[in-house]
Amino acid sequence: MNQFLPYDPGKIPSRPAPIPGTLINFSIDGLPPFKDTSFSIRNPKHKIYTRFVKLRIAAIDAMQGHSWSHGPISIDLDMHAPSLEPRRSLTDYTGGVLDTLDGSHGTHFHYLPIVYNDDCQVCSSQTSFHISEKEHYEVRIGFLKNII
Repeated sequence: MNQFLPYDPGKIPSRPAPIPGTLINFSIDGLPPFKDTSFSIRNPKHKIYTRFVKLRIAAIDAMQGHSWSHGPISIDLDMHAPSLEPRRSLTDYTGGVLDTLDGSHGTHFHYLPIVYNDDCQVCSSQTSFHISEKEHYEVRIGFLKNII
């Protein structure tokens, strides 16, 4: 939260974007946010809004003050849980993670990008599910070289 908004739009980076070849990874307890086309997970009233916030905070910390990239990105998501939530697929979780790490705005919110400006920059992605009693997930992000 800040003094003007009822939510935290993100931190303004103090360092340049990571150079190509840089890899960051982090792990978060719980389940990742999932893409919900009927009600934005960015809305503080969404039932999984806390997952959205938790991922944003972890990604901001992992970026260590670096700005978001405008180049190509790779993202791998490894999810660990006893099972998937009812009516959810790995694609739903991948979409939720991708939507959380970019910038977004709507009529009542604006979030700064964290890793990339738009999820169309993700040109390589792998998602896997592992049966585990402990719910957690790992995110690996690679900053790729532009091939122009």
